[in-house]
Amino acid sequence: MKRKMNLKPIRLMGSTPIEEHSGFTGSTRLFIKRDDLNGVLVSGNKTRKLEYLAADARRLRCDTLVTCGPVQSNHCRTTAAFARSNGLKCHLFLRKKDHEEMTGNLLLDKLLGATITYITPAQYERRLDLMAAYARRMRKRGSKCYVIPEGGSNETGSLGYINCMKEMAGFIKANNIDAVYCAVGSGGTYAGLLLGKKLLGLRVALYGVIICDTVRFFEDKILTICKLADDRFGLNARVRRSDIQLVGGFVGKGYGIPYSEEIKVIKELAKTGIILEPVYTGKAFYGMRQHLKKNRCKKAIFVHTGGIFSIFAFGKELG
Repeated sequence: MKRKMNLKPIRLMGSTPIEEHSGFTGSTRLFIKRDDLNGVLVSGNKTRKLEYLAADARRLRCDTLVTCGPVQSNHCRTTAAFARSNGLKCHLFLRKKDHEEMTGNLLLDKLLGATITYITPAQYERRLDLMAAYARRMRKRGSKCYVIPEGGSNETGSLGYINCMKEMAGFIKANNIDAVYCAVGSGGTYAGLLLGKKLLGLRVALYGVIICDTVRFFEDKILTICKLADDRFGLNARVRRSDIQLVGGFVGKGYGIPYSEEIKVIKELAKTGIILEPVYTGKAFYGMRQHLKKNRCKKAIFVHTGGIFSIFAFGKELG
């Protein structure tokens, strides 16, 4: 019989608040889970995932964190910051277009001393192979790498958002929340929230607004993450495809390409002190608002997954 793994997280953050913000979603009372307030350099939804990924790296006695993402990846910046503050090396494989400006997360990656390998979009399709090959080369040189997938989205990283759902559970029950919304960009955040919902027996709708790829792509990925989590950690959540509720139609022209309606929403919320960004939370919030117009919902929670530093790469669009 396979032994179930018990992984104790490295605590990087405490519980984050849930605040009410009215006037954005018609008749729906909106609450925001402020995971954008869980830190500065190590911040946003990637922090929850890294609590478990870093613990696994420590368990395996690794000295280098290796991960990947777009050039303005919040996940890569968070990983680089954690590595720097914990005496670990960090190597990032960043998908880069021509003439990328040294700003936002990319600037922070450089300042934090991460080793960066720029790769083309075509090479990015083989990112797991590239990182695995790098880890093998470094092993021969006496260094042990811990490879983290894009967004920290695997069965280990998903455990962080089981914790997030546990934090929200009492509020959801006490306030009769009808729905929870989040952005879906690599699948791990939604997978963790869904695992938490199932394990806690919460009767609340969980919607993920996709910001890239397709609904089918993310259904497959989320289902895989949940099944692997069940197997590795003995969760017994038994997530089915029918449990996954994704909202499409708000990707626009592609990942990281903002559109006018999204920009308008970002500017509107900024005037209230809530900063969204054009890659994830801007599209997710706009998608949620449009979805709520067609679906009756008295009370909803939007999980704000952070990412403020990437906003500096969109000065032209936002200005």
